Amino acid sequence: MGKRILVMALVCYMIAQAGLGWSQDRAWTFDPAHTSLTFTIRHVLAKVAGTFDEIQGEVVFDPSHPEQAKMEVRIPVRSINTRVERRDAHLRSPDFFDTERYPWITFASHEVRSGKNVNEFLARGTLTIKNVSRSLDLPFIFLGVQTDPFDPNKEIAGFEGHVTLDRLEFGVGNGEFFRKGLMGKEVDVAIYLEMVRGKNPAGP
Repeated sequence: MGKRILVMALVCYMIAQAGLGWSQDRAWTFDPAHTSLTFTIRHVLAKVAGTFDEIQGEVVFDPSHPEQAKMEVRIPVRSINTRVERRDAHLRSPDFFDTERYPWITFASHEVRSGKNVNEFLARGTLTIKNVSRSLDLPFIFLGVQTDPFDPNKEIAGFEGHVTLDRLEFGVGNGEFFRKGLMGKEVDVAIYLEMVRGKNPAGP
């Protein structure tokens, strides 16, 4: 009887340990050198590209249990970069993002679910730009996880997401440039993420 209890306890322990490689209480953090958020918006006829050069936050994610995932992202608006300083200064001004009053763009998930294909997921949450918060469905692809080639004590995960936003819904501009045909209102956003965390000593 004692041996059976011991064996059952050992089996339960091994099952619990098997999931620790993707423990829900160990968050991934952004690797700034290998993370980018790019956007494009129409200017008259052609599109202009820009980036936000800083992304902060944490992600807890297990592809086997997406319903337990959690994403919190913070973007300093001052990090906007379109390679033209005069334009960047205008975008930071009250005419657009008003970074003095609203220094952050934030996204917080409240649900993550599997998509139609393997490694495709959908994060549902709240996007806040300036003083406007709206529900957002953010589709993304999980690119996998592997040991950091330069540090065997760390692991790297990759994610990629694409979404289109209406900037006027968030008060980024008053619509004047859009009505004059100078600037579009739809912004195509592409997110490329590498995230890192220390390896779990108890993991596989």
